[in-house]
Amino acid sequence: MSRRRRRRSIGSLILGFIELILAIVIFVLIAIGAAYFLCPLKTVEVEGTDLYTDEEIINYIIDDNYSHNTVYAFIKNKVFPKGDAEFIDSFDVSIKGPHSLIITCNEKPILGYILTEEGQYIYFDYDGDITEISETFVDRGYMQVDGVSLDEPKIGKKLPIGDDEMGYLTSLIKILQKNSLMPNAVTYDEKNHITIKYETYSISLGNSYLLEEKIDRMLRILPQIEGLYGTLHLENYSSQNTDIVFEKDTAQEQ
Repeated sequence: MSRRRRRRSIGSLILGFIELILAIVIFVLIAIGAAYFLCPLKTVEVEGTDLYTDEEIINYIIDDNYSHNTVYAFIKNKVFPKGDAEFIDSFDVSIKGPHSLIITCNEKPILGYILTEEGQYIYFDYDGDITEISETFVDRGYMQVDGVSLDEPKIGKKLPIGDDEMGYLTSLIKILQKNSLMPNAVTYDEKNHITIKYETYSISLGNSYLLEEKIDRMLRILPQIEGLYGTLHLENYSSQNTDIVFEKDTAQEQ
């Protein structure tokens, strides 16, 4: 009798498990059907970038017939997120309502760029890592860096300058951004000394020694050289040597 009871008990467990699975399947099918008929996608908002039009972003994310359903588009982009667009690191898709989605574009961080002889723009971040290689110029006031040669640039690869030099460049750009003095370009020489270039004049800063003091003196002098052609020499500035020379470019002025 005990064996028969055990068999009945095991059979009841198996039957109960099958019924549970069927109930779950039926519930999922009902939920899918409800989502399909009750959540058609009607509006999509795009935020986080001005590099692409809203239509371009929407067509990139909502890329098949099933994606015109709010729930499907949300789940699809959570399971298979896209992140291979130029200048965009990732896309976050969230549900705003049963008929509405929000696509948030997370742009790649960019500090400046290097223009190659082939006409490519090599964009890099604050750590000196290459974040994008493109033939597209992004006009946002990013600083152009000259004097840095790249044999085989790849996204994720570091610029061939040392950590100290990268820290110098980062500090310089932050100070210039703070004072609304972003130059047209920054040039490195063979000693990793920096010269910043504006429309008519250049400023030779040398190494990072007394950088803030050099920039402070530069700010005081700039009104006096506005519109002039030449080079302001701050590379030898120190507490002992406060003489600053502006070397005029007479050929340009003529």
